[in-house]
Amino acid sequence: MTSVKYSDANHIEFKCTGCGSNISFSILKMEHDDVLTCKECNKKYFFNEKFFDQIVRFEQLLEAVHNVRDMLDTTNVAIAFGDEEVKIPYRLLLTRLNTMLTLKMDGKETIFRFRVEPLNMQS
Repeated sequence: MTSVKYSDANHIEFKCTGCGSNISFSILKMEHDDVLTCKECNKKYFFNEKFFDQIVRFEQLLEAVHNVRDMLDTTNVAIAFGDEEVKIPYRLLLTRLNTMLTLKMDGKETIFRFRVEPLNMQS
């Protein structure tokens, strides 16, 4: 099985609430008191401890998925519709989904996209 390019998982991007430009950063290179600045409009972003902790824990979740990639062939997600149940292989699910975390920032929901290459279905 081809694995997730986990080295890219720590690259996160979100849209500036001031001008809509993409802001990219690496959670591994940040301290909880660092300030991000939009290159287009110079709006500054400070992540408080709780906010920073949520991003770090989500990144740890991605790492955990990466660490169990050898088990994904036998893992399913089941969706129940009344008496019926549809099982979707977890590995297939990861090839079709984007990884993102939605948090409130400046009073509105902001999507943080984690740039992770999806799992390849080839063994």
